[in-house]
Amino acid sequence: MRQMISLFAVCAPVCMDTVWKEWYRFCMRQEQEQAFLFSHVSCSTETLNPNGIRTRSRYLKKIEVCIDRKEEMSSIEFYLLPKDFHQAVFDFKVYMALSLGGGSSYCEITVEDRFWDDFAYPIYFEELRKFLRITKAEVNLLPHEQVFNYNVNCILNTNGAREKYGVIEQMYAE
Repeated sequence: MRQMISLFAVCAPVCMDTVWKEWYRFCMRQEQEQAFLFSHVSCSTETLNPNGIRTRSRYLKKIEVCIDRKEEMSSIEFYLLPKDFHQAVFDFKVYMALSLGGGSSYCEITVEDRFWDDFAYPIYFEELRKFLRITKAEVNLLPHEQVFNYNVNCILNTNGAREKYGVIEQMYAE
């Protein structure tokens, strides 16, 4: 069974003027430290089309420009997908997202459990708290097909029914 380690935090920005630049830097540091490159990105801004993901090579510079111009944004997502992926939501090796909009704001870092030797979530929380106010968070080992359901229904929405989702191991909760 394919398993994922997922850090999911309900949050708000410490400073709206710098949050996107800080998130971008955080994600780029993970690439360097873990020795991989995100293959795809998604961003919702005033000028960029938020529908679907784009290849890194075609979209990363555009996101950087939007951040530098301080365009209004609601999300930036980074994916590491295999070359032969079918659906990004099910096939990713690494997914990192920050969504600040609508009724719910959250940060998610989800990785395939065999991808990183050490998922150092205490360090990630420390880094995220430099630019995000975290109000609720969990780190769980989940079956890959349950990550989205669990994070949205059980953490983001407080009325979620936990027994319907297969947490294999809860590593941290606050």
